Amino acid sequence: MLMVLEAFFGGYYVTITRSITPILLVVSGYAAEDLLLLNGFAGLASLFTALSIRRVLENIKDIRYYLLISHITERALWVLVPVFSWSKQYVVLLYSAAVLASTSTGIAMSTSFYSLFRDRAYRDLIACRTAVSSVASVLAQITALIALAAMEGFQKYILLYTTAFAVGLVSSTLLLFTPPIKLGLRETRLPVIDESEVRATITYLLLVSLLSASSTLNIVWVPRLIKDLNAPDYMVVALGLTQIVTNIFASMFWRMRSLGSHRVAVAGLSIAPLLVYFSPITVAHLGIAVFYSFSMVGTNLYAATMYAGVVNKIGALRSGLMLSTSNALALTISGFIGYALSFNTAYVFILASLFGAIGLVIGLIAMPEIAVVSREHSRFYARILYMSSIASYNFVMFTVVETAIITLRLIGLILGILLLFLIYKMIHYITILAR
Repeated sequence: MLMVLEAFFGGYYVTITRSITPILLVVSGYAAEDLLLLNGFAGLASLFTALSIRRVLENIKDIRYYLLISHITERALWVLVPVFSWSKQYVVLLYSAAVLASTSTGIAMSTSFYSLFRDRAYRDLIACRTAVSSVASVLAQITALIALAAMEGFQKYILLYTTAFAVGLVSSTLLLFTPPIKLGLRETRLPVIDESEVRATITYLLLVSLLSASSTLNIVWVPRLIKDLNAPDYMVVALGLTQIVTNIFASMFWRMRSLGSHRVAVAGLSIAPLLVYFSPITVAHLGIAVFYSFSMVGTNLYAATMYAGVVNKIGALRSGLMLSTSNALALTISGFIGYALSFNTAYVFILASLFGAIGLVIGLIAMPEIAVVSREHSRFYARILYMSSIASYNFVMFTVVETAIITLRLIGLILGILLLFLIYKMIHYITILAR
């Protein structure tokens, strides 16, 4: 019950800060490429700190207090975004720190859920949290809609962020009353490739692909409405309100469906970006928002359920880490690749659709519950993807490490040459003065 109540007050805070920030930045003069680059740096900063967060949580017996500190820090950072929106340099640093804190909170929250709940109970918790959070988000969207439509100037954004911060602190206060949250079964290292290891990795790849599609679409959707279709800022809030209302019914809808039916949700994420780009009528975007929300809720619930099913093998901490950092990796991929293609808006929408198509292919051939091939073939393809992803990861890490070592050696060499040149010049001038 405490976790559900936390979702209600937290949903209000998250809705205002996350939905208003793109509008605030676009109105402040930021283009789509600026938002994509901003997300890229924010996601990259979160990825670099994820391993540190994991080491910290591994050494804490009760993660409740870490969760509380991260909870409050996240809210304090987000409320400062409108204050520093006039400077791109400050916004990059502050936004990255806010996303980093959100990732830290997400890891701790997911780890807590996996430690306290299992299988069906976990799925029920997520469905209830989604529904309750959606109700709070409706109230938040109505608040934002009234403020943006009725007020003028920059003060309306300050008022909205301050209100969100105050409500967000209520959700943090609720965490004080939770029982001790201790990590469940630790990660188990197996000498052979375990089925749970393969399942967790393939689910991670699926989620990263689909979240990359979602992140790219969410960034370019706002400039598409405001700049290309000349929609007012409150119309963007109405779009978010439509999505939130849809989430209430979508969470209950997918909760009652079998896992196999979630392939429809996965397929929807590859179609939504194209619908957004090829729809010149502003009102039609509200219908697309309904379709997109149903797909997103179904996809997230499926991925979370898959992690809950393997938590006994890979550990609650690693399950929470993978589920939370998938969003950070998606922000990094979609941000930097989207920025490289931002010279043409159509390419960015195609990129979002392509990310969704990649996730759909992974699901249809490597996830037994939604695959269109037999279970044996699905497991075979899953192992191929698993081995390919591990090999690619090792190659990237080796390349990054070797590049970093070479770079440090070059820097040392350059500093040595500069030092020798400085010593030579000092000796030269001392000789002249001695004469």
